[in-house]
Amino acid sequence: MKKLWSAANVKVYGGGVSEAAFLEDLSRTIGDYDRRATSVSTGRGSRTVSAQLHRERILDVADLAALPRGRAVVLASGSRPTLIRTQPWMTGPHAAAVRASIAAHDPQAARVLEQAAAVAAPEAGERR
Repeated sequence: MKKLWSAANVKVYGGGVSEAAFLEDLSRTIGDYDRRATSVSTGRGSRTVSAQLHRERILDVADLAALPRGRAVVLASGSRPTLIRTQPWMTGPHAAAVRASIAAHDPQAARVLEQAAAVAAPEAGERR
């Protein structure tokens, strides 16, 4: 699996992984950012302002392990990693066509559509 992941030009991580080594590699791949910290000191009638750069991990292992439903990280060749909001099929513009296809072709259509409705209900409330 490591070789397949490594060879892919577009990778999508949607959470749910608890393997620390994989998450650490992914965290390092996402990278760090430089946070500017400013400090002010006063003494003997003068004021000194200094600024330092602190390098911090963008998403650490705990952040990746706890990635909430509806979020994913996309890593595409030649681009910076991007945190995205996913759109489940049942809330997208083609939901009616997908429902019709499931109803026509899936032997367990009633169960699948019931589960989709349960997933879509909380997300519809989040977007308001």
